[in-house]
Amino acid sequence: STGNAAEAAETVTINSQEIKVEIADTQELQYQGLSFRKNLCADCGMLFKFSEKSEKTFVMRDMNFPLDIIFIDDDKVVKIEKNLKPEGENPKNFYSSGTPVDYVLEVNAGYADSHNIKAGDKIELSL
Repeated sequence: STGNAAEAAETVTINSQEIKVEIADTQELQYQGLSFRKNLCADCGMLFKFSEKSEKTFVMRDMNFPLDIIFIDDDKVVKIEKNLKPEGENPKNFYSSGTPVDYVLEVNAGYADSHNIKAGDKIELSL
């Protein structure tokens, strides 16, 4: 499916960098995430939005390209897992927020470093 990428008006701003995001706010969308996608445009991402805060664990299941995963508590970056390698249908690596979060942002690998994003940074969500 093509998804709503073309209609995505939602943005996330970190360090005055604007990222266009697709929202994953259902279990189905969250399970699928970016699996099977060919790529992600340079300033695009996927924002996982959870109804309640808890520790979240992500995997690189069926991914075709590496990612940075940014764990967010309200409006603050709490942890970043960088340059995560794609895995197949039975991923061996698990990436945990380590603390309760209500948002997780997936962007292209290298994005966090090239935009100097780090734990403690504030995030603006226009959702």
